[in-house]
Amino acid sequence: MALPTPPTEIQLPLPHPEAYPGEPREYARALMQRKEEIEKEIDTFKDVLASHGASMETALVDPEGYPRGDIDVYAIRHARAALVRLYNDRDEVIRRLATALESAFQVDPSVPQPQPQSQSQSQSQSRLPASANGHRDVPETWPDRPVARVNSVAPSSPAADAGLTPGDIIYSFSGITAASEGGMQAIGAVVQRSEGQTLTLLVLRGNERKMLHLTPRAWSGRGLLGCHILPA
Repeated sequence: MALPTPPTEIQLPLPHPEAYPGEPREYARALMQRKEEIEKEIDTFKDVLASHGASMETALVDPEGYPRGDIDVYAIRHARAALVRLYNDRDEVIRRLATALESAFQVDPSVPQPQPQSQSQSQSQSRLPASANGHRDVPETWPDRPVARVNSVAPSSPAADAGLTPGDIIYSFSGITAASEGGMQAIGAVVQRSEGQTLTLLVLRGNERKMLHLTPRAWSGRGLLGCHILPA
């Protein structure tokens, strides 16, 4: 039975962020799709090596330095070269994907949802005092569980202008709470469609409740907010 011939390589360019202006989630999806395609190609060329009884380390010359006559040296070299390129492409896609997910609030189905707090924690938080720094419009009704927390805030960003600071615990992001469907994905979606519109946030800073008003907009930095938000 004839051994399979090496598949024809089609080297596709990796997705670039400039092709997805203002759409970090679509860019992340494109990277994930490309990663899946690369991994399928890797499996294909691994099968080629296996069909020739070879691996990435198999010697292709005999003890006298001549190409071995018992194997298809060309097919093995071709598969090895393709695998090296594909491994490098996969590493680059993974690197870009990490940045893309961070830009899109780490929107990914594998992100864990906020864990429920104990009844004693919820009762304790429900009795926390309202802000005394002029935010008299803080509602009396407060979500039981946080939906997100602020990891970092860039200076002069929309988030900084709104008064967000690292460590703030977000209980409601424009009406999205821990009980809302979608979690962090829903927050990312509302930000993308609300450029120039004021969003209301309910946050807890220490023992102080605050109502902040955040307006997503383009600024000198990355994204529309200028902050890094993680699941609570």
